[in-house]
Amino acid sequence: MSPLSPNSRKSRASRRKAKHSSRPRSRKQAKRADRGPSLRQQAERVRVLAALNRVRRGEAKSATGAARAEGTTLRAMRKFAADAIVQDRPGGRIRVKPTDRYSAEVQVLTPEGALNVTARGSRQRELAGGHRATVLRVLRNEEPPTALAAYRGKKIGGHELLSDYELLLSFARAGDVDQLEPLYVTPDASV
Repeated sequence: MSPLSPNSRKSRASRRKAKHSSRPRSRKQAKRADRGPSLRQQAERVRVLAALNRVRRGEAKSATGAARAEGTTLRAMRKFAADAIVQDRPGGRIRVKPTDRYSAEVQVLTPEGALNVTARGSRQRELAGGHRATVLRVLRNEEPPTALAAYRGKKIGGHELLSDYELLLSFARAGDVDQLEPLYVTPDASV
């Protein structure tokens, strides 16, 4: 059999590849491919990021425990944050890397008010969470107003974080701080 005959192994493989191309087979599949992740997938991704942060803060001993505590699974962590976890060998312990580059929508308090911005990477997500916690502790008088000075000049998604105590008090009086959503913006919260 010559390499160019219709029954050759190469010829059969190319026909199989043409038959099963990456092009959607129907209009319905084409529509589904054009849409982004579903609301359920977006919510699952938020839970995965929260589980990663739980391990990094030391609140969970293992990735499995963190996933369970956040209501997600290791399978979802592998799917949505594969580059943030490491497994040295099959069956071995799964470790979480110290940082990652995944982006997430977070709500931060800026001099313009509460904004939904994109935090790029785990360091910016951690900064957003720390800022929010500090703001709430300052408003409850658990920390002095000078604690906000640590966030002077810090930016997340190109927006500077609120570090002015007087402006924070004016937002609190207006009720803007009471209406803050959770840190990670879930799909239905952005509507």
